[in-house]
Amino acid sequence: MSAEPLNMSAEKRRAFRAGRFPEDIITKDMIREMTCSIDCPPGTPNPKEFKVTEGMLLTKVPADMTPPLEYCDHLLKINGTSVTTKKEMQEAFFKLAKTNKPHYLSLTVRRIISVERIDARSVPSNASIKKPPSKDKYAKPTKGYLYYKVVLIYFPRSKLGINVKSYGNVVYVESTDCSWGSTTRRFLYLGDAILKIDDTEILDVQTTQSAIRSGFQKNGIITMIIERASEQVSNKFVRSVLSFNKIRDPFVPVDVVKSCADQLAHYEKHGFVEPAPIFKGPTKDYSSAKRVTVAQNLVVNKKIASEVFNPDSLSAVPDWNDPKNR
Repeated sequence: MSAEPLNMSAEKRRAFRAGRFPEDIITKDMIREMTCSIDCPPGTPNPKEFKVTEGMLLTKVPADMTPPLEYCDHLLKINGTSVTTKKEMQEAFFKLAKTNKPHYLSLTVRRIISVERIDARSVPSNASIKKPPSKDKYAKPTKGYLYYKVVLIYFPRSKLGINVKSYGNVVYVESTDCSWGSTTRRFLYLGDAILKIDDTEILDVQTTQSAIRSGFQKNGIITMIIERASEQVSNKFVRSVLSFNKIRDPFVPVDVVKSCADQLAHYEKHGFVEPAPIFKGPTKDYSSAKRVTVAQNLVVNKKIASEVFNPDSLSAVPDWNDPKNR
């Protein structure tokens, strides 16, 4: 999806960096406090490998700490001691590294868990379970799904981290980027169908992109309703959708289109010329020759040059001597 930066207001950016989110969207039950214990070798951790915002949200950590740490976790304690500033964090890490002994690093963080299971009564009208069953064996099954409400937060310098595709008026998550800084990390799976974004029901990719972009620009937070296959039949259909690729028209350069148009105009004015013969090499009259001649018990093949072709593109020629083919 689009990688263009969002035009969020400076006030909104400062609020997010400080860890202040709308309380009507990010409720207290979505915020979990957890402690991670990490086995560290001597001389670690390196304070330079950690970066935080002014609100103590982690924006950079060593690669071997992801997981358990997640992008923009709110750092609260280091080995049980509260830290409220970047300087306190760096001093704590420096003391641990200076001992030059193997040790366990205990980090207490506050994390927003924004995935909630919803029942069938809360799903939008474009959900599969609300559509009538079809006798078409290729139609999408109407059973075998779970539904979730996902709240995505556009943290400082984060990225969306998904690509989507449309099939049968349904938009599916085609690929995910679970790297550090991905907004959708841990929240969306491959094959999830996006049914609704905020107040907009989703039917195509363009609407999906517009709804995500406008929602993030408005308040930095969007709410998705997703449909996730949970049974064998629905999973099989989703896998077939992900493996299906539409054939795109090849891009033809402008100068090639103009050259073809000029050549067509020439043919319409002067007529079409005779096509070149399939025989190649020195010009010689083969009108009385045969493909195979027999002389003194020797078979001589007369070769006819041809262009290289793909055998898979050939089709069988019917036998017109057979009355069935007439």
